[in-house]
Amino acid sequence: MKRASDGKINAEGIISSNEMITEKEGYEAMLYMLKAYWEATGSNDLTDILSGGSINGSKVIDTAYWEYWLEAIQKVRKEGPPL
Repeated sequence: MKRASDGKINAEGIISSNEMITEKEGYEAMLYMLKAYWEATGSNDLTDILSGGSINGSKVIDTAYWEYWLEAIQKVRKEGPPL
């Protein structure tokens, strides 16, 4: 199964993607990602989101967040902005 992060992050969690998105796409992707996180966890605690999504240089702390982010970008491009 092809994942959104294939070729965009290595086994150590280092991001290797340099694809650009617009400011609007980034904002819309953020909304999709936050909604998906809330639906999956039921948590509205911002500290959970921020700690899991942290980045150290080019290394993602929780690689699942990188996958969720890329999926959110794909969703924006495929479906447009969230309602």
